[in-house]
Amino acid sequence: MTEEKPQVHIAIEGPIGVGKTSLAILLSWELNMKAFFEPVETNPYLSDFYADLEGYAFPTQLFFLVQRFRKQLRLQTLKRTRAVVSDFYFQKDLIFADMTLRGRDKDLYDHLIGEMLPWVEEPDLIIYLDAPLSSLMDRIRRRSRKAETLIREDYEEALTQQYHEFFHDFQQAPMIPVDTTFLDFVNREADKKTVLQIVKGALR
Repeated sequence: MTEEKPQVHIAIEGPIGVGKTSLAILLSWELNMKAFFEPVETNPYLSDFYADLEGYAFPTQLFFLVQRFRKQLRLQTLKRTRAVVSDFYFQKDLIFADMTLRGRDKDLYDHLIGEMLPWVEEPDLIIYLDAPLSSLMDRIRRRSRKAETLIREDYEEALTQQYHEFFHDFQQAPMIPVDTTFLDFVNREADKKTVLQIVKGALR
């Protein structure tokens, strides 16, 4: 019996509003990959969290942690036979937890993610998207997700800085940075081709 050859997993990362989901959709279409998305729209605590960061940090984070873990296990199973792309890197969950959780909540979170991490495989490639704060806030406003209308600029700025620190000298998996300041790979064909060339080159 021939053993199945594992396929590739591309994870896309970057701050809120940078274009992770849009790029995951593009790669799924253009490279015939199965896409996995963060459960942003289904988190019942998210609007409350953006209105009261401290009061709703733990349930918001716990929901995301469990859902990301479930999706991670599903994509790892599917990756045995098909290439997959996700608009999240599982370990980035730590960025949000370090920003928002304190005391007993942080201790419990650390215990839970510590139990999960041994089951998590690293992606074959991480595409790290970046853009200046002004561009991120503009994109957040333009896409008009209900919960995100409450995102404060100081929160987005702090989160972006945490992203930069987390992925600075990152070595857990191959990573390519892509500055999206002047890239519109959703609406401009030339930019779409540019991004696809970057990804295909990295995969080779």
